[in-house]
Amino acid sequence: MDISSPGQKIARAFGPRVRLVFFFAVTWLGFALLLVFLLSEGRREAERKIPVDALKLTSLLEVRLSATMRRLRGNLEHIAASLPQEAFKPATLGRYRDTIVSELGYLSRQFPELGGFCVLDSSGAFLYASGVAPHPLGGAERVFLGVPASQSGSGLYFSSVVADSQSGRSFLFAFQPVRDAQGGLLGVVVAQLDLDALSKAFEVASSDSKSVVALWRADDGRLIMQFPAVVGLADQVYAGHHLQRLIESGERQGSARLPATHDGVERVYAFQRLAEYPFYVSGGLAVDDYLAEWRRTQWVATVAAILLFLVLSLVLIRLLRAENEEEGIARKLSQSEARYRMLAENSHDVIWTLDIPSRCYTYVSPSITDMCGYLPEEIVGQSIDARLTSESASRLAKEIDQRLRRIAAGDKSASVVVSELEQICKDGEVVSTEVVSSYLQDADGVAHTILGITRNVSERKAAELALRETNRQLHARIEEIGRLQVALQELAVRDSLTGLYNRRYLDETLEREVSRARREGSPLSLVMLDIDYFKRVNDTYGHQVGDEALRMLATTLLADVRTEDVACRYGGEEFLILLPNMPLESAILRAEAWREAIEGLSIVLGNFRVSFTISLGVAAYPEHGKTPDDLTRCADQALYRAKHEGRNQVAVFTD
Repeated sequence: MDISSPGQKIARAFGPRVRLVFFFAVTWLGFALLLVFLLSEGRREAERKIPVDALKLTSLLEVRLSATMRRLRGNLEHIAASLPQEAFKPATLGRYRDTIVSELGYLSRQFPELGGFCVLDSSGAFLYASGVAPHPLGGAERVFLGVPASQSGSGLYFSSVVADSQSGRSFLFAFQPVRDAQGGLLGVVVAQLDLDALSKAFEVASSDSKSVVALWRADDGRLIMQFPAVVGLADQVYAGHHLQRLIESGERQGSARLPATHDGVERVYAFQRLAEYPFYVSGGLAVDDYLAEWRRTQWVATVAAILLFLVLSLVLIRLLRAENEEEGIARKLSQSEARYRMLAENSHDVIWTLDIPSRCYTYVSPSITDMCGYLPEEIVGQSIDARLTSESASRLAKEIDQRLRRIAAGDKSASVVVSELEQICKDGEVVSTEVVSSYLQDADGVAHTILGITRNVSERKAAELALRETNRQLHARIEEIGRLQVALQELAVRDSLTGLYNRRYLDETLEREVSRARREGSPLSLVMLDIDYFKRVNDTYGHQVGDEALRMLATTLLADVRTEDVACRYGGEEFLILLPNMPLESAILRAEAWREAIEGLSIVLGNFRVSFTISLGVAAYPEHGKTPDDLTRCADQALYRAKHEGRNQVAVFTD
């Protein structure tokens, strides 16, 4: 009958082996749960980042397109206001033709998205044109363009997408009615927007492999253009589209996650309405693009978990195996000296006895040959110090003296000790060993002999060293990731071609500097500049020369800016320099110095040099504007005036 207590039964049921297995299982499970948690957090972070980046993308496009529309509207209103009523009469066409066509041609070259201007009379007939084929417009075409023949007012109107069958290019017509004093329609000023040129802004913004950006009509859900372009989608009406429903409900911006109808790719779409215009832009970022890095991390984490499980399993097997061996040795030692000797001579570990007074071996098991290459008889009678490294020998001598003092003082726990010693093999190799020493005492409690078990743990030490090296490499990788994140943050606000700050950084900094100037009452100046006839440089010498001109201009600006100044590439060949704590007069001098420096530069191209000039517009806070938008608009208008008055000059904003 088993009369063991419940505690003893539990102790036997949960012995050292069970506890060891449980410990290893909990360790691996904890590691696996940690990986699962980190991976899930990583995925959630990646998915949270998609709508934020999508909104940033649409905000960038909205700013670019709004600026284009404002410049287009300004040109149309300027033309409409400058046309005399006599210019619409057939009898006076010859008198005004050269002047008006020249003005239309000049304005047509202001930005690359503009294909040309034309002026129609109230019947839709061409009167003047530059860049637009002068063919007569009948009544049906006027309906197509949406000319409000009998409506008062002078608002801006837009046509549907028009595809040119000969060139294969697509256009969007914007038109401004011209009315007499009684509200009657004198004619229409029409601007031809080249959608292929306008799509270059979409191409720059759409950098991911599966991202999609598009321009839509907000009134009827008609697709104006999309990048990457898909044949047959342009000018199609998507009245039931999810984004269109949000626009019709009054939303100005937002995002939605849904699969695309034309390719089935799941994307997060963000949209933003263009203020004052019947359009909105949308940007779709593919979920797979954002999760690609996470999936690679998931694969590495899975492999790491499997490897850790295998390593832990091997260590557990070795520990269980070692524990079984030690229990067998202890059991056989307790039975008899003969059985002990038989066990010692057949054990993989080296079993030995040492005479404490002489510190010499009195017995060594045959396993010493496998471990160190010596025969047992070569070791017996030698001092223990002779087979150890100097450091291990010194440490062992101190430990023996300490143990003898503790045993003499009655400390029973001092009779067994586990040490790690470096042993010298016969071939000169040094192996790491784990030594279990038992101090055998006589009847008087005096220790005369040490019974030792030596085990080769070189593999285990190598595994521990490899694990430490793995941890070191992991920490180094984490530090490298941190450095890469800092570098990515820097790249996010830098223009890759010129090294200047980009438009996004400028928008943030300009808002902050205007607020500080308002708060501290300090001056603030803004200089906007661009390269004169930059399109002609690109067309004549190629984009490589154009890029070199941009880089040369950026280098010149960086060489002459203060630490607190912010020089950025505003877009294309346009640059904008923010000058905190600088009054208008100093900013004008600085702009003139830049103009002179650029005028003296040239690009070597073969046997000749290519020179270029810049035009600059200057505006200051609070003289010209008190908000970031006002300052930017004033600097832009000053730049426009510098261009209009002959280029290669500095112009200051005037009301």
